[in-house]
Amino acid sequence: MQKTRQADNNEKLEKGALILIEKLLKKGYRASILEDSFREYSVKVAVEGKGNACVYYSPSKDTYKITLKEIKDEKDAHEISLLWESKKKISVKDSVYTNKGYEADVDGSYFNELTSWASIIRKDGSIISELSGLVDTSNIKNSHQIAGEIKAVIETVKFCHKNKIKKIRLYYDYNGLKYWAKGIWRAKIFITQYYQNFMKDVKIEIDWVKIESHTGVYWNELADKLAKKAIEKSIKP
Repeated sequence: MQKTRQADNNEKLEKGALILIEKLLKKGYRASILEDSFREYSVKVAVEGKGNACVYYSPSKDTYKITLKEIKDEKDAHEISLLWESKKKISVKDSVYTNKGYEADVDGSYFNELTSWASIIRKDGSIISELSGLVDTSNIKNSHQIAGEIKAVIETVKFCHKNKIKKIRLYYDYNGLKYWAKGIWRAKIFITQYYQNFMKDVKIEIDWVKIESHTGVYWNELADKLAKKAIEKSIKP
């Protein structure tokens, strides 16, 4: 029983550490988990050239906190603290990302009779491409939002083909994206039929990861904003 509880704690600690690493990577810090530093409720993250940050997990509150006593420079410690505190309560849900290999979040948007799409593609937690644009709506009838999300998947796959990426973890918030791609749902209209036929020929290995939209999940929220920005750019005088 004790081993099971510790294994569960280690899993939660790893997720908390990945949250911190994700924030550090965005600001240009290189960081990794110290594998031999796992304790009952804590683990250390090595920040290259700066020292170690310690991540603590509280099972009763399902929250994390960090200490920075082993960060050498006070300025670095202050910046890391600000990165961490940019989200007062950090929940396990934000650690859905592995920050390993290729990952992408896709989303679509519809506003003012315009449909847009966006994809944020990353390698080992760092952005390698932000793709977005508008969708030709001449053949999509009333499936505006769905058309945007479908377009985001298609463009992500095309990016993978172009850059010889063989495997990607794809985060999405609408079930149809996976179900049509795998033939689980029947495609009844032009846009879904086109998508299903396109995905039949895809040789890339896709790890589909369903997340809930508008729940504060980091890259999903950024993909949503990127899609909205594509519309905003097109309607500005």
